[in-house]
Amino acid sequence: MSTSALTTLLLVLKDRILKGPKTRSQKAGLFALLSFLFLVLKYPNRAIGTRARPDLEGIAWGGMPLIGNTYTILKNRNKFLQSIVENFEKLDTNVMSTTVLGLGRVIAINDPVNLEHIMKTNFENYEKGYILNSTMSQVLGNGIFNSDGSLWKMHRKTASHVFSTKIYRALIDGAFTDHSLQLCAVLDRAAQAGKPVDLQALFLRLTLDAFAKLSFGLEIDSLGKEGQDTFGSSFDYAVVATDERFMNPFWRVTEHLTTKASNMKKAVQVVDSYAYNAIKGRRSESTADAQIRQGPSGREDLLDLFMKWRDEDGRALSDVELRDVFINFIIAGRDTTAQALSWMYYEVMKNPAVETNIWQEVDKLDERPTYEMLTKDMRYSNAVFLEALRLYPPVPRNLKTAVADDVLPGGIKVQGGDRIMFSTYAIGRNRKVWGPQAPEFLPERWFEGNSDEIEKGTLKNNTHTAEDGYTWPKVRKESTFKFSSFNAGPRICLGQTFATLEALTVIMMISSKFKFELVPGQDEPEPVPSLTLPMKKPLLVNVHRRV
Repeated sequence: MSTSALTTLLLVLKDRILKGPKTRSQKAGLFALLSFLFLVLKYPNRAIGTRARPDLEGIAWGGMPLIGNTYTILKNRNKFLQSIVENFEKLDTNVMSTTVLGLGRVIAINDPVNLEHIMKTNFENYEKGYILNSTMSQVLGNGIFNSDGSLWKMHRKTASHVFSTKIYRALIDGAFTDHSLQLCAVLDRAAQAGKPVDLQALFLRLTLDAFAKLSFGLEIDSLGKEGQDTFGSSFDYAVVATDERFMNPFWRVTEHLTTKASNMKKAVQVVDSYAYNAIKGRRSESTADAQIRQGPSGREDLLDLFMKWRDEDGRALSDVELRDVFINFIIAGRDTTAQALSWMYYEVMKNPAVETNIWQEVDKLDERPTYEMLTKDMRYSNAVFLEALRLYPPVPRNLKTAVADDVLPGGIKVQGGDRIMFSTYAIGRNRKVWGPQAPEFLPERWFEGNSDEIEKGTLKNNTHTAEDGYTWPKVRKESTFKFSSFNAGPRICLGQTFATLEALTVIMMISSKFKFELVPGQDEPEPVPSLTLPMKKPLLVNVHRRV
């Protein structure tokens, strides 16, 4: 029924219902009821304020009057990622439409073709947008994760200078190995004492120590401390609380009705104190101190580069802007690699054949890693890490806003203001993209020559012994729009090589010395709703020295 027809009908009803002697309050109540009925008729299955889209009915995730899918999302917020996977499978489509209070129309895509259109072909038409920026600004400010246009380009161009093969070689020989040795010492003490450890917490401490030191000159040394990691717990709280805001259109009100607003403020203050201390220390640093810190190579870190940046008018970044740099790159350098390693080792412990193959590979290597070793001699470990990233991407979903009308490759129309959501988590489990065994952990899918088995669904985790002389094939190079765990297009992750080399260093050094065993009785790990993909509960393992 059209809006004009609804209006005519309700005017007739109004005349009849309001006819006769009634008090002012009775008339007001009846008018309110009629207004409500009008809105229910106008928005029968979508959020108020959104436009009817008959062209999307075949791919619509059925909603409720006035609120669309808001209630469903709130109800499933703790298993939101899995609900996306299930709904794509149920509708048997790679494009899905929904409406949510506060977000409006959301079109979710789940395949490489549409993702390439959004992330590359028509890149300029899809921005992070106001909704995402305002929701995340308390924690991320205007950093690289949630900025657009010239601001984003400045962050990316400046940061790009810190990543190079020369730097990677120096990091492997120095910081990556040193921090991995420190982790090995912690694991060795746990093995000797027979006490379980939380593997996820240890990985988060390691990557925080490494990235804070390498990028901002901070000596956090969380691996060397007993008890709670103050920075890490505050940072994790802020990131999780930020994500919850996407699921709750009323967060600005509800957070103040609970302790969440004050808890969030305290968490951000802790994180900010680390950022501003790093900035203050760098601003007061002498030339001689800078030379000592940078070493013989004179390597400038991220903070050095951003403090040197000037715009066309000669303006430098303020302390607040530098703080945003700190927060954004810490989330990129700390959370992503640590969480991927956590999920990877969980799958390794579940798959003895995979564990055996890693041991066979690392046992052939020298005790101390080198750039050539990691890039040429760790094919299987690399495949295992990539497979973990496919199933457990560190940034599991993303949101864009369409600047102007557009048409997706399959013919679906996008209107200016529509939100485009894509879930790397869902794409990684899409059988139409990755074959019938998409949900399974199969590192061998990453090797050249396995296309037939992947297509037929007959791929297996084969074990090879040290005596059979088997050499793993070359690792397959997948399209970044199919394997988008490091993002894709102009916004592809600058630190993907950094993260991979750090992870391979850790794998080589700890798997050559230790075996992990899941502590019996704990629940199967599940992701906690967050901007990244942490495990909801500790990953408790018993540590055994390998003989």
